[in-house]
Amino acid sequence: MFHIKICGVQEIVDIEAVFGSGADAIGLNFYPPSCRFIDPEETSAAHLASKAGELGLTRIGVFVNAPVEAMQRASERLELEAVQLHGDEQVGIVSGLHDKGITEVIRAIKLPVGPLTIQAIENRVNPWASLGTHLLLDADGGKNHGGTGKTLDWGTIRQWSDQRGDVSWTLAGGLNPGNVAAAIAKSGAASVDTASGVEEDRGTKSGRLVSQFSKHALASLQRS
Repeated sequence: MFHIKICGVQEIVDIEAVFGSGADAIGLNFYPPSCRFIDPEETSAAHLASKAGELGLTRIGVFVNAPVEAMQRASERLELEAVQLHGDEQVGIVSGLHDKGITEVIRAIKLPVGPLTIQAIENRVNPWASLGTHLLLDADGGKNHGGTGKTLDWGTIRQWSDQRGDVSWTLAGGLNPGNVAAAIAKSGAASVDTASGVEEDRGTKSGRLVSQFSKHALASLQRS
């Protein structure tokens, strides 16, 4: 689906920085309590999505416990390539999205930080993986639904992935320019996602950090 996703972009300059860095996807955050929120009904959101489309970036809408109709409306208005479920949604929502013509669905799987077991990962992943949903493995942010800056147990994730073998997934959770290469090498991830890891001030993207993140991620992905 993508190799490097920069999530929570809010400005045209962010879009340009993502494209210039070699990353290939953006996340547009439609969760109102988030410091990275943008309103999908506002003209500014349409401008961001349009610019990203012109540059060939994959546009992903990030939703938390949103009605299917709201996701459909935003997807159509902004020509999103995928929707990301980042809340407490249940598996039944996938068929509802498919019925509305939204076939590309990403499910954030919130894993505990600290040591994991293969079975603990599988227990959270399996209901969604069985539907063919792309998985985003993230650190459990509790009521904040992400953005903790905490990393996951990359080694056990690799063991799970090697054992499972048939799942499309992305690594998230506390990734930044300083650790993304190690994260890819240890986890075997084929794609990565970051938000706070490329911000100098919370909620504000840094073009310098976006560039560094993508540079290190691309180099590591090419080696893996």
